[in-house]
Amino acid sequence: MKSGETELDVLAGRLRARVAEGRYGEAQLPLQEYCRVLRKTAGGLPSGDPGLGRLEDDWRRLLEETRRRVLAGRAHAFVRLARLPKVLPLYREPCPPRHTWEYSG
Repeated sequence: MKSGETELDVLAGRLRARVAEGRYGEAQLPLQEYCRVLRKTAGGLPSGDPGLGRLEDDWRRLLEETRRRVLAGRAHAFVRLARLPKVLPLYREPCPPRHTWEYSG
């Protein structure tokens, strides 16, 4: 159980680091590995073991923390995009589309 918990802690740290850096695509691998090790660790515990509750609490905490960080990152990106300068309006309206017979000349 201790090696499973240690591996879970390492994977959770990797996941947190990737999400904190905004590298969401790269965060998927540590998340998948975390889930695999969590299933393996939880599957090795007998029913009613208090370790199951601890694993579930850790998982829920990690999930909520990750969700909040992703939402905060998205909000931050939205604010940064909103601060970009607006595109200047065109000086004139674009020409209406022409027909092929209008190009001869």
